[in-house]
Formats: sequence, structure tokens, C-alpha cells
Amino acid sequence: MSIPLVIGYGNTLRRDDGAGIRAAELVRERLAGVDVLTVHELQPDLAETVAARDTVMFLDASTGAETLLCVRIDPDSQDEPVRSHSLTPPQLLALCRILFGRAPGDAYLVGIPADDFAFGESLSMRTASFLDSCVALVDGLARQVSPL
Repeated sequence: MSIPLVIGYGNTLRRDDGAGIRAAELVRERLAGVDVLTVHELQPDLAETVAARDTVMFLDASTGAETLLCVRIDPDSQDEPVRSHSLTPPQLLALCRILFGRAPGDAYLVGIPADDFAFGESLSMRTASFLDSCVALVDGLARQVSPL
């Protein structure tokens, strides 16, 4: 059983778009027993790292969401062809399967409510208020699949 991987992604220079990265940084600070990556966007070069894991959690800003969202995803849930630049989480899982013959058995997309995408490095108060809940959700998912 591999250590769960958390990938926070987004643009920290566009306020709430950086919520996934900010949440992942808090996961790194507060939780043992998980590995954390932060990236600007999901790129094909992540496929090898993701394919080697049993569990992966993607943290991202979610426009229009009223509350923290958590959706289980799999390679078959992607509905667009895999492109050569940025990918959605299901597309990255599909690429894992194509290139390495496997994808994580447990994969989740955690959407953090976000509204403000203006230039700036701080999160809006509303989005920031969901970060602790996001860390708790990641902790719960990690304990479910790999007791810490």
C-alpha cells in the first residue's frame, strides 16, 4: 500500500485560483503520512508519479460551489480526449493507464469554493474559510485508505 498523494494546483497570482495550492501547503504542514505536490496545472509529466500511487487527491478551486465538494473520479470519467498540455484529473488518470497500465484505485477531486480570480496573492475570506475543512477532509480520506 503506497502513501497517499495530494496534488494541489492552481494559480496563486489569481487570488482564489490558488486555493488548491494553499490547501495542499496546509496538508503538508499538518498531516503526516501523505505526500504533497503543488503545481500550476496538471501536466502529462505527472503521470508516472500518479500511476505509482494507490490513492491520489486533487485539490482545486471550484467556481460557483457553495460548499466544499469531494467527488470520486476514475480514468473512465473523463469525457474529452487527452491533450498534450494541461489535463483534468480524469484525463491524467486515463494517461496513467495508457502509459503505465495502471491508475490509482482511489482518486478524488476536492473542489474548494472560489469566486475571486482577480490579480492578487491572497485568498478571499470566503474561500480561505474552507481551507481547514479541506485539510480535515483530506485527513479523513487518507485514514480511510491508509490508516496513519
